[in-house]
Amino acid sequence: MKKDIETIRPQLALVLDMEPHDIYPYTNLNENEKWDSFAILAAVALVTKETGKQVTVEDMKNIKVVNDLVLLLVE
Repeated sequence: MKKDIETIRPQLALVLDMEPHDIYPYTNLNENEKWDSFAILAAVALVTKETGKQVTVEDMKNIKVVNDLVLLLVE
């Protein structure tokens, strides 16, 4: 199954503690109070679980908007 923001939006909503309908590709994470250390760790776990990729917290510092996170999950 092809992954895109629509298919992973529910998982992103859990990671970001947001409503799925509030998550868009351009949602700025750096300005979102929900994008804290716990959300970053949850995002790392999500990427690892879904892709098998090992990402670091340092990699996550490059995540600015939701689409940056989506790209880690679909590439």
